Amino acid sequence: MDNLKEFNSANAAHRRNRILVIVLIIAILSLATTSVFFYMNFEKTIAELQEVNHEKETLTFQYQNLLDEYDSLETSHDTLSTQLSAEKERIVELMTKLRSTKAQNKTQITKYKKELKTLRNIMKGFIHQIDSLNTMNIELVAENKEIKQQFYSAKRENQKLNEKYEDATSKVALASVIKAINLSIESYNHKGKLTTRAKKTKRFGIKFTLDENVIAPTGIKKLFIRISDPNNHVLIHDEQPMFNFEGEEIAYSEYREVEYSGVAETTIVYFENKGDELPTGKYKFDIFCDGNMIGSSITTLK
Repeated sequence: MDNLKEFNSANAAHRRNRILVIVLIIAILSLATTSVFFYMNFEKTIAELQEVNHEKETLTFQYQNLLDEYDSLETSHDTLSTQLSAEKERIVELMTKLRSTKAQNKTQITKYKKELKTLRNIMKGFIHQIDSLNTMNIELVAENKEIKQQFYSAKRENQKLNEKYEDATSKVALASVIKAINLSIESYNHKGKLTTRAKKTKRFGIKFTLDENVIAPTGIKKLFIRISDPNNHVLIHDEQPMFNFEGEEIAYSEYREVEYSGVAETTIVYFENKGDELPTGKYKFDIFCDGNMIGSSITTLK
């Protein structure tokens, strides 16, 4: 009876040991499974972190390249230049934030990738605008060059026309000058008789014809007669009469106004010598009208 109890007690203890071993084995297997699971997850996390960190570094490099590309863009357009500067400042700001972002923050890294794509698209727009402006500038330069050539060509043509006009004007002005033709000088003594003796001459008669001129202005013409003695002294009356000729005030001997109608008209102007006896020699008679010397003649007194 006692042996049976001992057998049963030993058998029970054996079963308990088997159960304990089984439990320990299950626990060990469970722990091993959990360890393997955690190890695999840890490896996966490390791999993901390395991948995100590499992506972060690559993204930083791409941002730097984009900044360098923006720096290479040049434009003289003020508004466009301001916009470029603003975009470059934005890239620098994003790069600073990206460097300070932890590799675990995959969401933020993804956001910076989208920002980079947007910035590239904006840059393409800038490149297109700059190319368009450069093309426009080239066209404007070419057009400006052509316009300058046309301007200088027109200027040369205008200069030629002005020269022709001035030449024609000069010819017309010259042609419109009234000529005093058929000049004849007579000298008289105190009795009104003709004389050629200087000491007896008291009066000169200057006879001439205002020639026909259909393009000369008609109307009252002021005629100035200038008589120079052999010593080149102008014969005048008591007061010194003057008139303007080629910008200078010069003396004249006698003045007469006549009505000119464009057809040939003959007139005679007298000069009275009220001074001393005249010297012998050649006397010159010049006639002026409308600022021009229109006739000249010489007579000799003995």
